[in-house]
Amino acid sequence: MAFDIREEDEDHHHDEFDEYEDVKPTERPKFYKRRKFWYFCIPNAIVVLIVAVILALYVIMPKIAQGLMNKATINFDAIDITNPSATSMDIAMVGNMEHTGPFSADISFPDTVYVSWNGIELGTTDIPGTSKASGGHGSLNLASSFIVTNATAFTEFSSYMLNADSFVWHLQGKLNVKALSHTVKGLTLSKDITVKAFNGLSNIKIEKFSLPGDDPSGKGIIVEIDTSVFNPSSIQMYMGSLTLAISYKDVLMGYVTSSNLTMVRGQQTMNMKGVLIPQNTTEGLAVTSEMMSRYIGNIMTNTTATGVDVKPDGVNSLKWLSDAVKNLKLTVPLQSPTPLTLIKALNLGALGLVFTPPTAYEPITTSTGVTANYSLPDGFGFKIQFQQVSNTFALSRGGVTIANLNSSYNPSTSDMATSTLTFNLLATPLLVPDASHVAFQEFNRDLTVGADLPFDVVGQASVYANTSIGVVNLVNIPFNASTQLSGLQSLANPAPTITSLQVVSGSTTGLTMAISVIIVNPSSISLNAGDVVLSLMYKGVNLGTVTMPNLAIVPGANTVQTSSTIDPAKSPEGIELLNLYTSGVGAPVSIAGTPTSTAVESLSLAFGALNIETQMPGLQSKLLASASLVVLDTTIVNGLAQTTVTVNNPFVPPMTILSIDSKITYGDLSVGTVTSTFASPPVIPGTGQGTITAALAMNTNAHDLVSLIQAQAVKNGLSTAAFDGLLSLQTGGNPPASLFAGFNVADFTLKAMAGLVVDITMTTTVKVGDYQVTMPYAQTGVTTNTDQSLLKLLPIVGTPIAQVLVDQSILAFDAINILSPTDTSFQTDINGAISNTGPLDAQIAFPNPVVVSYDGKAIGSMMMPTVNATADKGAPLDLNGVAFTITDTTAYTDFTVFALNNAKFNWTISTTGVVVNAVGAPIPGVSMTKTVTLDGFNKLAGLQLGVYTIDTIDNEGLHLNIAASLQNPSTIGMVIPVSQFNTMYGPVVLGPAVVNGLALVPHSKSDFSLQATIAPNAGQDMTPILQGIFHNALSNTSTPMTAVGTGAPGVAWLDTAIKSLTLSTALPPLSAPPIGAVSIDAMSLDFVCDTCVTKPIASSSITATTNLPFKVAPIKKLSQNIQVLDKNRAIIGVLQTPYADCVVNGNTVSTTTPPSELVIDESALNGIYSTFIGDLASEVTYTLGLRGTADSQLDLGPFGTVEIKGIPLDVETPMAGLNNLAGMKYIYQVNSDFLSQPGFIVLQSIIQIHNPTNLTLNLGNLDLATAATGAVSGPLGSSTIANLTLSPGDNMIVSGTALDQSLPAGAAFLGSLFGGTNQNLVLTGFDKTSSNAQLNAGLAAMKSELFIPGGLAGLTLSQPPYLNWSLKTTPTTNTDLILMATATFQTPFYGFPLQMLSPGPGFSVAQVIGVSFTADGTTLFNFLDDLTYTVQGTEQVTVTFGVQMKSSPLTVDDKPLWQDIVSFGQTNGYIPVNFQLLAQMIFDNGIVNDFDLSNLSVGLPPTNIAVGADFASILGAFPNATPSATPSATSTGAVPSTVPSTIPSVITSVIPSATLSATPSATTTA
Repeated sequence: MAFDIREEDEDHHHDEFDEYEDVKPTERPKFYKRRKFWYFCIPNAIVVLIVAVILALYVIMPKIAQGLMNKATINFDAIDITNPSATSMDIAMVGNMEHTGPFSADISFPDTVYVSWNGIELGTTDIPGTSKASGGHGSLNLASSFIVTNATAFTEFSSYMLNADSFVWHLQGKLNVKALSHTVKGLTLSKDITVKAFNGLSNIKIEKFSLPGDDPSGKGIIVEIDTSVFNPSSIQMYMGSLTLAISYKDVLMGYVTSSNLTMVRGQQTMNMKGVLIPQNTTEGLAVTSEMMSRYIGNIMTNTTATGVDVKPDGVNSLKWLSDAVKNLKLTVPLQSPTPLTLIKALNLGALGLVFTPPTAYEPITTSTGVTANYSLPDGFGFKIQFQQVSNTFALSRGGVTIANLNSSYNPSTSDMATSTLTFNLLATPLLVPDASHVAFQEFNRDLTVGADLPFDVVGQASVYANTSIGVVNLVNIPFNASTQLSGLQSLANPAPTITSLQVVSGSTTGLTMAISVIIVNPSSISLNAGDVVLSLMYKGVNLGTVTMPNLAIVPGANTVQTSSTIDPAKSPEGIELLNLYTSGVGAPVSIAGTPTSTAVESLSLAFGALNIETQMPGLQSKLLASASLVVLDTTIVNGLAQTTVTVNNPFVPPMTILSIDSKITYGDLSVGTVTSTFASPPVIPGTGQGTITAALAMNTNAHDLVSLIQAQAVKNGLSTAAFDGLLSLQTGGNPPASLFAGFNVADFTLKAMAGLVVDITMTTTVKVGDYQVTMPYAQTGVTTNTDQSLLKLLPIVGTPIAQVLVDQSILAFDAINILSPTDTSFQTDINGAISNTGPLDAQIAFPNPVVVSYDGKAIGSMMMPTVNATADKGAPLDLNGVAFTITDTTAYTDFTVFALNNAKFNWTISTTGVVVNAVGAPIPGVSMTKTVTLDGFNKLAGLQLGVYTIDTIDNEGLHLNIAASLQNPSTIGMVIPVSQFNTMYGPVVLGPAVVNGLALVPHSKSDFSLQATIAPNAGQDMTPILQGIFHNALSNTSTPMTAVGTGAPGVAWLDTAIKSLTLSTALPPLSAPPIGAVSIDAMSLDFVCDTCVTKPIASSSITATTNLPFKVAPIKKLSQNIQVLDKNRAIIGVLQTPYADCVVNGNTVSTTTPPSELVIDESALNGIYSTFIGDLASEVTYTLGLRGTADSQLDLGPFGTVEIKGIPLDVETPMAGLNNLAGMKYIYQVNSDFLSQPGFIVLQSIIQIHNPTNLTLNLGNLDLATAATGAVSGPLGSSTIANLTLSPGDNMIVSGTALDQSLPAGAAFLGSLFGGTNQNLVLTGFDKTSSNAQLNAGLAAMKSELFIPGGLAGLTLSQPPYLNWSLKTTPTTNTDLILMATATFQTPFYGFPLQMLSPGPGFSVAQVIGVSFTADGTTLFNFLDDLTYTVQGTEQVTVTFGVQMKSSPLTVDDKPLWQDIVSFGQTNGYIPVNFQLLAQMIFDNGIVNDFDLSNLSVGLPPTNIAVGADFASILGAFPNATPSATPSATSTGAVPSTVPSTIPSVITSVIPSATLSATPSATTTA
């Protein structure tokens, strides 16, 4: 900082020198001329100068510098704040200094500068660098960090700074000044600095306000605001993310955020984005609606923006700045930059106007599909659905108001894609001001007669709109649109069409017509005008009125019902119009309006200008609809036919026919005449038809009639060639059949006369209602209908032709079926033909009965239905259900007996009154007589018996159901309800046979069921006969039989006929093998007996499926003599079994054979038998053959037990093989014997062998070669199984595997196994496997594998060897130390027998475990030699035996240990022990061996031995002396992992542990 020392001198006036100013020097020589002066003065001057300089530099100059600093001022033009945080910010300040003095100086701030506001410290800053001053002023450019030391004060200051126009900072600290090459340090800095503040950022203007869309997360409407903000402050601050809350009238509208914001000095535009939030209250929606309405209406709206949060990093809020911002409240004027016009165009849709005279100027207005095209402001893209709309607008033309319309809210829909708003304008009055009445009339006139009518619509709209922030009500949306309506164009574009004109009434003065007219309204306007009366004009003459009641016109085609009243006779124009109408020609008319056409004043100009031209149609129907001609039965006689004329009445009132005079002609040919004046005039009903029936004087001249038919045929395009050919048959002509192909004379006649059109000329007088008129009327082309009555003329020439055709025809029958016969009648189906019927197709009808005669006698009659004959071929007869009546029972019975027993017979067929319908014409009066030859039954020689079943056996005999067939050679077939016979075996009557419903089909084979019974015969032994029949059936031989008819009850003539009949036949043999299949359910084979080498003993349970002719086979016993075959059908041996009882179920028979020898065939001993055994042992499935015979004993009821021998048997039956005993499992290793076989170690093991077959095999002692595969590989020795009997399923057996120690694998096996290596054994038969050499040869093919887990891991005993231990004292326990133990023992070796010989006294003990640290390991007792027992299976044995506490005397030192044991027992009721139990035992009735049943060896937890109160008495066995050791505390029962073993080493067995517990114990070697 520069300074001027002169200013300092002037201030102090150098007062220290004032005392010398008044002294006057003496007159002495000038001091500077004296030498002495210089000697003295120069050194002193130097000293003074030095002192002065020092004073100036270190005393005076700091004071001057401080004074200048105090007067200097500091101004900051720019303060930039960046990187604000909770405790600091970066600050850069640019400014100037004034009043710094005249000298150049460098100013620096060596220490911290403290900044305070309102006397409160805000923070500190360290200002690096040096600022320069010169000439009294200087510049500042400082950059540093500002540390906030008082967050609360700084927050308050920041809030003040944002809202005030300025603030004062006080800077406190030290500064250094370097001037005149000297630095003055430590000057005091204490300055107030006034800085412009933000002044509330009051000048805010919205430059852009847009709502581009809905927030995708559903928070509301996205809002984007560009705001112009002026910052008057010197401070520029980085704020990062600034969030403001926008509200209006204290309702929160939403939040906006400006990101990465730096509040710069001066003018800037803030880009803010956020959301308008949904409003959930009525008040909120109302305020939001008001704000949006004002914006759309271009009305400035002051909204409020309140600070919410500041996040400099965009993520984390900065508290002091956020709290400050929260006190910032900005008034933000919201107004569209330009006026908005949302509604661009308006289409009034389908406008409807309802007028009445009272509402002529207030018509009710409706419209459907009013469409407004709207455009949202730029940037507005959020979804908006307009739900309701109301309007207030005025219609005007040329600036003149026509009418006003104010509608309430109406439902609406909107489509943002097309920017359209659609709604229906509900009924609303269109209000016409008084001054606008004329303009409104002209508007209506122009709308009625014009094409398009433009006008303006000016007003305001209000809507309810659904948005994502809620339903808002936008009101007073201004619009000004030009639109137009399409005019009615005088309702003449296109011209109206009269679709119907009907005379609805007639009076004495005129006719009233109802007219239906289609008026097309080309506009979109609907108009209700009330009643309208117009004039009907023809050729300029007003004929009457046309009234349109309550006229309502909608856009498009309108069917308008009008009425018109005219008097045709009043004027020539009227008569002419009526004539044109009735003639069907029609005429042009016009419908004109008048000023008085409507009572609605506002429509008078419109309807007065109306003139509609149209075409009145002519009558569409003729008065004469048709006529008809009916030929009567008497027409040929008197010439009078009958005609009926159908008259159309086109009018609603009835039309009365008073008279008619007519002539009917066909060209130049007169058809007839009708003349009649009606006494009772026919009345034709209104708009209906009526008929006039009168006699027709017909021209019946044959020539004229034929000429008429021929003329009509030619007219109708028909050929007459067939008609001419038909006539030639009368004179013996022979026209070809092709001439008549498709020709029908009746058809021809009717077709020729079809479409007969005649001309009728008449004069008639009619009355329409009460309106009468006489009219001449002529109508050509009147259709005259003819009918079948024309055919009444054809019989004159037809009958002779038909008789010729019948006489030359031939009748034949192919099949006649008699159905439902009774004594007097039956139904019959007839198949045959009538041939040689001539060149015509014909129908032959038989109205009278046809009589059937045999041998000159009529035996019956039948009604023949009509048959159809084909030209030159005849008529096939396929008649069903023809009723036949027997007219002579005796004659018919004779005929039936003859027909059953003979090959041919003749019938005569005759009848009268036959009607031949040829070429379409029925010709009556023809007679017929014919003789036919038919085939007889010829004794029915073809009876065949098929498959039969003996369904039941009872006291009446054997009841057979036999499938039979019979060849019928006869033309006649019949269904015989019941046919009865006696069956004969030679001369012996077997019993009755019955056929129900026997259907004999002509010339065909019939299948039926014959129910026969073989009955007991009192004078006949039936056993040989039955055996003979069964023998034939089993040996493929038929048994001849005879069936003699005994009657057919119910029909006498048929009963007689059946009794005359004898049939020969035969009972066939069985069609399938009597035994179809055999399954072996169970079988046992004994290979051990003395003779079993070649004669093994076999017994079996088998089930045979039979094909014997029994529904339930009555087999009581079975024996068999069969050959047993191998899978290649080679004989293995022969099995003969005696009779054994059977169980029968339908066609299956089950039996169990007693043990019998299976005698091996000598040919099988050379290898077939041993191969069979090997295959059975090794294969999964084996197919066994059985061939031979079976003998049976049948229970045949009344015939007793009948033996049937030699039932053949030849089947193959599959059975399961042993499959190398693949399911073999190693269960447990019981013992290891090192002594019994020198050089061998024998492993005694329990093995489970699964037998998958139904075979029980007694194999005896087996010795199998044993080898190992895997880690140890090679022969081991052999495995022995004693007394092996394999039953189906799982078999537990004991195996002894002798490990040959001379073999490498045998020596290494145990070490590897117990070392944890898995082992696989392969067991194989060999020549010495058993004592049965044949069995050995077969078993040599079997190889069974056995897996043994390493270390015997996972192998477990089946159950613990002992349980339920207890211990009691005796009266002598304290002297002999003997206790009594009780325990339950059971075999742990899967039920195999176990015998205890000795518990191993001296070796076996019970050691305490889990009592206390000192007592654990104490021997509770030693086993004595009195424990023995034997158990097997599931047996348990409870034994009480003596044990000894200690073998040596008790000492004082022992008592503390026992005190612990007794205390534990008294507390818990038991003593936990581990047994060391080395016992001598016999396993599976074998040799004596040593077994380790210790807890650890068998995997058992410590055993709890129950003790009672008496147990404490054992302490008396100890000497009473102070123990040498202090007893330890009672243990909690923890069991140590191992217990020292006291087992001597003399035991030579290796016993692996069991795994009853989860943790296997180590193997114990004794």
